[in-house]
Amino acid sequence: MVKILVATKNKGKLKEIQEILGDLPIKLMPLPESASDVEENGSTYLENALIKAKTYGQKYKLITLADDSGLEIDALNGLPGIYSSRYLGKDTPFEEKMKNILELMKNKDNRKARFRCISVLYFPNEDKFVSFEGVVEGEILKEICYGNSGFGYDPIFKPDGFDKSFSELGTEIKNKISHRSKALAQVRDYIENNLLGGEMIEIKINGKRLPANKYVYSVFEKVIYAILSTLKDLPEIETVEIKIEKKEEK
Repeated sequence: MVKILVATKNKGKLKEIQEILGDLPIKLMPLPESASDVEENGSTYLENALIKAKTYGQKYKLITLADDSGLEIDALNGLPGIYSSRYLGKDTPFEEKMKNILELMKNKDNRKARFRCISVLYFPNEDKFVSFEGVVEGEILKEICYGNSGFGYDPIFKPDGFDKSFSELGTEIKNKISHRSKALAQVRDYIENNLLGGEMIEIKINGKRLPANKYVYSVFEKVIYAILSTLKDLPEIETVEIKIEKKEEK
């Protein structure tokens, strides 16, 4: 089984990554608690992501997934940007960071903003990497709107097409539209197409793609697992779609 080290100590970010990639037949390895912090002193998201990926990848000799992301506010000339996690100091609570931003935005008519994420997969044995970018456009709210999910600046960011903050939208919606989910969707495609072999089987019942999209080498085991795990949610099955794609062993 492919093992991938997730280079973050941010529990919210780790949870988001596990929710998006967790159904692949890979083992996502969290950083050991003893892992030392890495100074993110790059001038771009890519540089910061690479600093983390290379440092931990070379130390633990594992394929490493790292990312760097930030909130870019047009009226503040792109700030906090790459300094998002360190804005007003690394240890400053995010509530204080958000209050400061809302104060700076108090008289601003232009509230356009975006979250940007750069994800990197680093391969220490070859000293090479691949990178992926995800962006979600939106605007800065006029007050902090906490919900039941999210972290960081989520409570003051409203994505385009929605009337709630990222924090209020909930995990399921956020994981479909967020900057990180867009970058990780590309990471997922790369893993599927380059690191995994065997048969990939996508199953939809009543038009719903199963969240447990596993890779197994027995078609029958896959179909039985899919149907049994879905019956409780879809008691009346009208349509079943099965897509089988043969993939070469890596």
